[in-house]
Amino acid sequence: VEVSPPGVARQWRRRDSLRQPDMQLCRLLIASCASHRLAHRRCAIHMEAAPGRDLSFRVREALLDAEEQPYTVWSEPGSDRPLRANLDLLVFRGRTLARRGDKDGARATYLRCVALDPLDGRGWLALGRLSERDGDPDAAIAMIERGLAHNAGNAYLLQAAGAIQERRGSTDEALDLYARALRSDPRHAPSWVSASLLLQRRRKEGAARRCLDLALACAPRSYYVWQVSGQWHRRQGQLSSAREAFRRSLQLNGANVATLHAWGVLEWRCGHTDLAATLFQQGLHIQPHNKYLLQSWACMEARCGSAASASRLFAAAARKQSADGAVWQARGMHYRAQGDVERARRAFATGCSLEPTHTPLFHAWGSMEAEVSNVTAARAIFQRGVWERPSHPRTVGLWVSWALLEERCGDLKAAREYLRAALRAERFCVFARAAWAALEARQGDCAASRQLYEDALRIDPANRGVWSSYEAMERAARRPAAADLIHARSRRAADLAASGLGGTAPLPAGLEQAARAAAAAAARA
Repeated sequence: VEVSPPGVARQWRRRDSLRQPDMQLCRLLIASCASHRLAHRRCAIHMEAAPGRDLSFRVREALLDAEEQPYTVWSEPGSDRPLRANLDLLVFRGRTLARRGDKDGARATYLRCVALDPLDGRGWLALGRLSERDGDPDAAIAMIERGLAHNAGNAYLLQAAGAIQERRGSTDEALDLYARALRSDPRHAPSWVSASLLLQRRRKEGAARRCLDLALACAPRSYYVWQVSGQWHRRQGQLSSAREAFRRSLQLNGANVATLHAWGVLEWRCGHTDLAATLFQQGLHIQPHNKYLLQSWACMEARCGSAASASRLFAAAARKQSADGAVWQARGMHYRAQGDVERARRAFATGCSLEPTHTPLFHAWGSMEAEVSNVTAARAIFQRGVWERPSHPRTVGLWVSWALLEERCGDLKAAREYLRAALRAERFCVFARAAWAALEARQGDCAASRQLYEDALRIDPANRGVWSSYEAMERAARRPAAADLIHARSRRAADLAASGLGGTAPLPAGLEQAARAAAAAAARA
């Protein structure tokens, strides 16, 4: 779909500046997305009014009007499996009931799906998601494993099981499940995206980029893959490529609020606040209760000095998502930035009471209390935060902040123990190792500090912050030759990382075979 004059589009593609986006093109794209949705609404109204509506509309209405009516199961002559249309209708009904809040009805419908055809993974997958939303990931995994017992090569079930394991903090098991899904179906784009996101968290940027390239080769018209690709480019500082990916995502799905939010955050970080506000507002027209849009817009207004607008947006987010810990966390940090510690404390306390499992909320609150020298309260808040999920990767920040607090208080034994706990929660965490290395350097143990820096750089060889701290440690220890060597190593690592971002970086062993199969299938297509 052409959303701008040909000359403007060519200018966008040639653009190399990372600071000034083509504002006219951005606004034209946003307007085209709005007109695209309006056209769809008019089309839907026209079809509603048309006397000879499509059969699928009448079937859907009949299902919704007679939900308790028994189904007639259709199957091909001589086949034991029912027609796929039976499952299509039942899955649609289950989703509709789930959106209405009728979990029991949705669960009964999905159980009917797996009873009709246990080889179809959609019923098992939906039952697993319902269990996870009820706060029971073990039951979710068990349900998906029951589906895999009937169809061991179902890529969707394997990818869903991997996603649940990753959310539980079992990243090795998750990566293995993604590899199994891709060996079963090398063109399964959701598994390539999930593997890429996991590798990004492990700082394997070249391998993550390669997975994204394979996902795009398998599903070039997936708006979600383009959205994730844009976020990867943004994190690498390749802002013109990020904008292009976000543009492609919105062309494929103009109502994708996540892409509008990601693009808005990018423009905010670049200082283009008017364009960012336009993107946030466009997203809120689609989803007026979206907490991420409200939070980001409020934070942007706060950073720009518009405290009244920020407070209004935070209040709107709290009204619409009153039990969401992230909303109260952002609101408390806003009050803290204004110097109003009491209001910040009340916001943090409210959020913790409404969502006691939101670990970043405890982290923000405890860090604020440590900053104002309220050590006893800070320790109690950190303890409450880690009690909820002591070994979950999200507790790493809590453990590190608590360790630094104990260092300032002179309890080095406790500080080192909390840093060990951080690495038990996430063994690939670079900043926990770097924080521990800096602690040992401050205590004069350069050998231990050096070992920790080297461990961190083995995980993330291109981390400029770690290289800079490592070099500064050696210079402070009056070892200029070692510092110069580290500086040279950092330059070589940066060059290697830049050369590895083009899609040639090696993948983990379990993914390499699937990558070759996916590339061959894409070439044939």
